[in-house]
This record gives sequence, structure tokens and C-alpha cells, in this order.
Amino acid sequence: MPGADVDLVDELPRRGHDASWPTVAAWLRTGKSVNTRRARLADTAAFLRWLERAAPGTGLWQVTEDHLVAYADELATGTGAAADLIRGGRPLAAASVARRLSSLSSLYKYAVRRNGLPRNPAEHVDRPEVPKIGTTPALPLDLAIALLRGAAAIAPHHPHDAAAVALLVNLAPRAAELEGMLVGRIRRTAGHASVRYRIKGGKEIIVPLSAEARTLVDPVIAGRSPTDLVVAREDGRSMDRWRQATALRRAARAAGIETAITPHMLRATAGTLLLGAGVGVEQVQELLGHASPVTTLRYNRGEGTLAQHAAHKLSTLLTGGNESPS
Repeated sequence: MPGADVDLVDELPRRGHDASWPTVAAWLRTGKSVNTRRARLADTAAFLRWLERAAPGTGLWQVTEDHLVAYADELATGTGAAADLIRGGRPLAAASVARRLSSLSSLYKYAVRRNGLPRNPAEHVDRPEVPKIGTTPALPLDLAIALLRGAAAIAPHHPHDAAAVALLVNLAPRAAELEGMLVGRIRRTAGHASVRYRIKGGKEIIVPLSAEARTLVDPVIAGRSPTDLVVAREDGRSMDRWRQATALRRAARAAGIETAITPHMLRATAGTLLLGAGVGVEQVQELLGHASPVTTLRYNRGEGTLAQHAAHKLSTLLTGGNESPS
């Protein structure tokens, strides 16, 4: 958990009628997974920073619907007190604003039940409509293939980076999901090499690994403890989303790709390529770990049913149509 966010929450009042720390701490613990708790902490800390600037002296339990409407508007427009708090100074996408409001509504709903708060100030705050078509850029097939070649090229000097890129391209996990993958969860299941990992919401999924991915992953897991992280930094620390972006940048440079690539772009790439190739929505939803097919369909961008798992089809696409046995 980011130390600055933890410190900010720890500074909340602990006693008296304004005491909010006990409730916030308890609410954070109710998250089903580490990823959920981390996201809740980040959203709460972001709101506290905004509140300190926009309404100095206002505690969490004094927040009104008007405060939250202003917060959402400033996030969406990159103006006001939010302007200096948004990474890069750019307005947040509708989905990001909606998620932050959802987190705050969950907190206040919990406070109504646990702390006797009179009402949830976020209950009637309209959340921005999320576009039906996703806005995250997706790589075309030729660049996705080239990125894998770039990963192979950097493997001799940056093996963990190469393995991270291979997993991001072939499995399309969220950055936090890749960060938490353990060596002991990679095994052969029902005749397939596979990896089991926990996704958003706490559910675990099993996804097959292609032979191409194993070529880059096997060297970094050989001889290591089952409880070790599959990919890690040089000093053994976990490879967070920013360190994963470094790995992607190295692979892209080796492949001659000038486009800046993020882990989430590779999720969009997988969803777009698979739906465009006619893979069923349910199969793509399974691969991406979406709770709702509506989210998966945001990658259906109108571009071009298999019996196998979607990961097998993705591997076939990335290797030029020649799927290798795992």
C-alpha cells in the first residue's frame, strides 16, 4: 500500500463525534482482495486531498452532496482543486470518475450502517455515463506480435521484464494481477500449462499458458520457491504497474515500436483482437476476468466461436496462426 495514502488515512480523527478513522479502517478491511483494498485506499486518499484543498476544515462526516457533485465535476474537467491532484493534469475518463464515486458511496453506505451517519451523501450523485465503446487504445495485431519479439530480444539482459511482457500480451491480466502471480501457481492442469491467479473481486481463475509464453517465463521461475513472485524487480521487490511500464518500454524499443504502451492497453488489445476474430463474448470475459459481459463488449469496436479457451486463440493470433502445444 502506498505509504502516503496510509499516512493520510491514519491522520483521520479517532475519537469524538467527528471520528472517522475507525469506520474507514473497518471498511477498507471488508474489501475481498488486496487489490480491492488498495483501490479503496487510493480513492479515499484522493478524495481527502481534494477535500483539504476545496473545503478546508470539512471532515468526512460533514461532506454533503454538493461537495461530491463538485468533486466529480472537477475530476471530469481537470479544473479547480482537482487540477493539481490528477496525474498529468488531464481530466479523468468517465469510468475513472464513476469508480471514485462508487468507492465513496460504498464508504458512506457502510458508515450509515455502522456509524449511524444520517444519510449517504453520494446516494443521489449522478455518475458519468461510461461510453459503450472503450477509449483505451488497442495495438494492431502486427504491433502486438512485434512486442513479443521485442520481449524475446531483451530476455538475455532483462529476463523478468521479458517474462512480464509475455504474460501481459498473452494473458492480458490487470497490472496488479501480474504483480501478485506466484511461482507455485504455474503448473500443468488437464494437459495444459496454466497459471492460477486472483483477479479483481477476489475470484481466482486458471488461464492456459502458451508455449511461447513459457519460453520466456520458465527461465525466471526455474528453481525458485512456490511462494516467490513470478516477476520481480532486480532487488526482489514486486513489479508494480510503473515498473511493468518500464518492461514494456524496453521491449517496445527493442522491437522498434514508438507507441507508448501500458499494461491496460494490452488488455484492450486482447479484447479487441479476440472479439474482432469472432471469439465468443463469454470466452473473452473469462480471459479478462470481467464481472459483466457489458464491460467486455466495450472492446467490441466493430472489427472482424472457438471451442478452446480464449487464451489459446490469442496465442494463435500472436504467433501468426500456428498454435504450438503447451
